[in-house]
Amino acid sequence: MRCPFCANSETSVLESRVAEDGQSLRRRRECEKCQKRFTTFERIEGPTIFVIKRDGNRQPFDREKIVRGVVKSFDKRPVSIDLINQLADEVEREVRRK
Repeated sequence: MRCPFCANSETSVLESRVAEDGQSLRRRRECEKCQKRFTTFERIEGPTIFVIKRDGNRQPFDREKIVRGVVKSFDKRPVSIDLINQLADEVEREVRRK
């Protein structure tokens, strides 16, 4: 990891913990050259999921397309956006699990 202050590549990790979102790591680092401290966030990037369309084309999975489609289908119904996001989360979790 390069220091953002002096660009030295020698830094040490002082503290690591799971970030508030639960999906990433927060690391407190210190540069060995200038002794300045800085924080980094690291997250695991999963594999890209592709959707195979009816015509055989492949495109990356897009959670927002699911949200837009459900919002459009429930346009005149009293369904909250939180419930729609929860549904999209479940769909994405199920797709990633398989």
